[in-house]
Amino acid sequence: MGTMRTLLSRMLGLSLLLACWNVSVVIAQPRTVTGTVSDATTGEPLPGVNIVVLGTMTGTTTDVEGRYQIEVPGPEAVLVFSFVGYEQVQEVVGDRTVINVRMQPTVEVLEEIVVVGYGVQRREDVTGSVATIDATEINQGVYTSPDQLLQGQVAGLTIISNNGEPGAGLNIRLRGGTSISASNDPLIVIDGVPIDNVRLMPEGAGIDGAPPPPRNPLSLINPNDIESITVLKDAAATAIYGSRGANGVILIETKKGRQGQLQVDYEGYISAASPYKKLELLNGEEYRRFVQEQVQAGNLSQDALNVLGDANTDWEEAVTRTGITHFHNLAFSGGTSQTRYRASVSYLNQQGHVISSGLERLTGRLNADHQAFDGRLRLQLNLTSSFQHDDLLPYNQTAGFEGGVFTNVYQMNPTYPIYADQNLDGTPALDGYFEIADGRTSVRNPVAMAEQVLDFVKTTRSLGNIGAELDLLPGLTARVNFGADRAQSSRRQYFPQQNPTGAQYEGRALQRSREHSSLTFQSYLTYRNTLAQAHNVELLGGYEFNEYMTEEFGVEGQGFVTDVTTYNAMQSASQLVKAGTFSYKEKSRLISFFTRLNYNYQSRYYLTGVLRYDGSSRFGEGNKWGLFPAISAAWRISGEPFMQGLDWLTDLRLKVGYGITGSQEIGNYLSLAQLGANESLQAVFDQQPYTGFAPVNYANPDLKWEETATFNIGLDYSLLNGKFSGTIEYYEKNTSNLLLEIPVPQPAPVPTRIENVGKTRNRGLEFSLDALAVDRPGLNVLFGLVFSTNRNEVVSLGGRDQIITGTVSGRGQSDTYAQILLPGEPIGTFYGPVFLGVDANGRQQFADLDGDGQVEITGDDRTIIGNAQPDFTYGFRTNIYWGNFDFYVFIRGEQGRDVFNNTALVYQTKSAVLQNQNFLKAALDDPDALDEPAIYSSRWIEDGSFIRLDNVTVGYTFNNLGPWSRYLRRARIYVSGQNLLVITPYSGYDPEVNTNAGLATLGIDYTNYPRARTFTVGISLGF
Repeated sequence: MGTMRTLLSRMLGLSLLLACWNVSVVIAQPRTVTGTVSDATTGEPLPGVNIVVLGTMTGTTTDVEGRYQIEVPGPEAVLVFSFVGYEQVQEVVGDRTVINVRMQPTVEVLEEIVVVGYGVQRREDVTGSVATIDATEINQGVYTSPDQLLQGQVAGLTIISNNGEPGAGLNIRLRGGTSISASNDPLIVIDGVPIDNVRLMPEGAGIDGAPPPPRNPLSLINPNDIESITVLKDAAATAIYGSRGANGVILIETKKGRQGQLQVDYEGYISAASPYKKLELLNGEEYRRFVQEQVQAGNLSQDALNVLGDANTDWEEAVTRTGITHFHNLAFSGGTSQTRYRASVSYLNQQGHVISSGLERLTGRLNADHQAFDGRLRLQLNLTSSFQHDDLLPYNQTAGFEGGVFTNVYQMNPTYPIYADQNLDGTPALDGYFEIADGRTSVRNPVAMAEQVLDFVKTTRSLGNIGAELDLLPGLTARVNFGADRAQSSRRQYFPQQNPTGAQYEGRALQRSREHSSLTFQSYLTYRNTLAQAHNVELLGGYEFNEYMTEEFGVEGQGFVTDVTTYNAMQSASQLVKAGTFSYKEKSRLISFFTRLNYNYQSRYYLTGVLRYDGSSRFGEGNKWGLFPAISAAWRISGEPFMQGLDWLTDLRLKVGYGITGSQEIGNYLSLAQLGANESLQAVFDQQPYTGFAPVNYANPDLKWEETATFNIGLDYSLLNGKFSGTIEYYEKNTSNLLLEIPVPQPAPVPTRIENVGKTRNRGLEFSLDALAVDRPGLNVLFGLVFSTNRNEVVSLGGRDQIITGTVSGRGQSDTYAQILLPGEPIGTFYGPVFLGVDANGRQQFADLDGDGQVEITGDDRTIIGNAQPDFTYGFRTNIYWGNFDFYVFIRGEQGRDVFNNTALVYQTKSAVLQNQNFLKAALDDPDALDEPAIYSSRWIEDGSFIRLDNVTVGYTFNNLGPWSRYLRRARIYVSGQNLLVITPYSGYDPEVNTNAGLATLGIDYTNYPRARTFTVGISLGF
């Protein structure tokens, strides 16, 4: 019995020992811990937080949504969470598998998280040149497209709208233009999907056959949907986008939903816009007096008095108005810990401040994301669709002698009425509009032209992407993303018989449609790890496929029995015009492989390497692929032991980088020989004429990538716990193998072709400062300053001495050019005679530069007379929060830029009276003889420097909503003024102009749509 008891006790003891051992094994087994890390004050997720298992080399970092996943050895493990600017957190794992952490900020870190190519980074981890702006801070007033939010906000970024028309085209230049014939526009990426920034609107028929001004393809995107905009400047930052990043990259992130109950937000405003400035033309009394004086002086015959009218018409006032704009945006957002969403719908109706112009836009957007499998799988959806209706004004910036609306505003005799029963010759005034029908002039009634000529465009655009992200292993994430961008645009034009623009055709109608689509597929892996608590590594590798397709169709009819049907009965035209009837389709592809390595040691030493391999269908065989590398490094000087003790210095880091990017921004199929229908080539078979084909380009199978090598060095600084921060940077960009359009030796089927010849260079210095100048209870003052200077230079033109460009428009200016592309000089160099003055006989005098003694201007009497590139640009903004009031002021400007006032050249001459036409009042003070013609020279090159008070906004937020607090969580009202004041010596409408007058032209101003001064009243409500 004792033996049995002893045996049982021993077995029980052994069983207990085994059970304890098993429990210890179970407890000590490795396990996976997941969770999120967020800011303790704002609740926002924190990407890039370092997480390590204390005492081991195991580590990871949080992703863009603040999520993490890590393997721990057992319950005794301690997780250490560290993030610059936040207090360190340590958590004992215990029996938990989900650990969510809220980190307390220790200092205010401005713009801590930065969106970069294919992901995000902490600002201190970024080694390239990157600028980020919060769209919600600057979206004040009437902004109809994203580009308007960027003007003057980023050092080195210049955005010039061609004119003041709603939806007008623009030029975006980042650190200067690198190319001459190819595009200089930066790549624009929306929620990770690159969009093809091409012309969406079909080209129409301009007056006299001149093309109408280009439009802004980004005007279909609602700025209120934008959360932030990041600008990647140098090759170290843009090389991950390869060929498309040669001119910089603009990353747009839209607003996302947040966890919580349903929230409804409404934004609305109404604004009034009127022309900021008028050009002083002679009024009716002044014109009659001038004609009478010239008749008495014997300079005009008595016939000039016989064609004077009795009216006193201000034609400039007649075509302008107060344009009313109203905007409404309604957004819904909310979600759970697994699913979040945000949907918005907006409506914009912008009436142009010139009659018969404006745009109407309806936009809808949906953003959603969902988590599954404990957050390991994340799905994202971003979708936007917009419909825009444009009412275009019939004007041309490079019109011929008959011109468009503004050309006729400047020329129309002010003694003639707008409306009349009959014309000068006694014929009935068609539709009640007075027209000059005496055969002495081609000037037309600009009011009739604006009202009677129809030009409408309808554009539907849908763009979006769907993405999936999966955590394969701790630190290893896979992502796939599919995006599409599709636009359909139709244009309808009618030039009626009752207007001289269509009378010569007996009515002219055009219908044109254009479709453009792009597809993007991205697939990449990202691996993040922290080794030995000091070595942080992120490795990215992926593949991308892009396909672009464009189709366009057009038909033109002439000769209509009635104007009633306008463009809606093309079959009733007596003639379908072959030159206006066409169709085509083109496609291109871009395939890429890319990789990037980010490494930092102890958050003090940083290194980034990028490699991208691009293949483009636009180049010849053997040249389709290009390899684009970049390397950059940063040293966090303030983290060194010898910098300790400098309490005022929060952060100081030195950055340096070098990289090469490429450009393929030329037309499709230029490496191949192409044939096109040619109406002049016809053959008759069986008594039936057939149109033949002829070469339309000169094939160049040797076409290859245009390349830009960029060097960048800079200092990032942060002072007084982040209250003052900014950057100082120097860069140099050298572009070679320019895709340049050059003449082909004749005889040849075509006059020009694209070749890889020439070089350009850009050097510049940039400075930015953001500051929390005052931080007191009830009063906060923040301001930002950006300053940049860029020196552009044409280094070579591939053996050519020069290229003459910049067509001068207007009466008597045939075969006259304003600019030159010359090695050693910048793009936008003005070239022409030097004006000395006017002699006693009223004749213009010019410098005899070639010394031949000839009074006439010869080819060698021209020299460099100006430069459209500014010496420097700057922008200053300030936000003041005082109690419930908020104030926003934004000022920007440029110094040292020249503008060619082509409008003054043509219309500031008294000789216009010889053709019964008006002119600018300033000509009365000019000593020129009455018959002295308008001659291009340095006389018309003006200083275009300016300081612009771009925006002033005052708002009030209601904190105590009383009984409304049950329904409203916030309410704000505001008033805003835009383009309130421009200080400039320039005599034209506005010095910020860019008339497209030829190859690589800048700073030419001719008959532009005037800019507006706008006043806005708005409201913002949160339910």
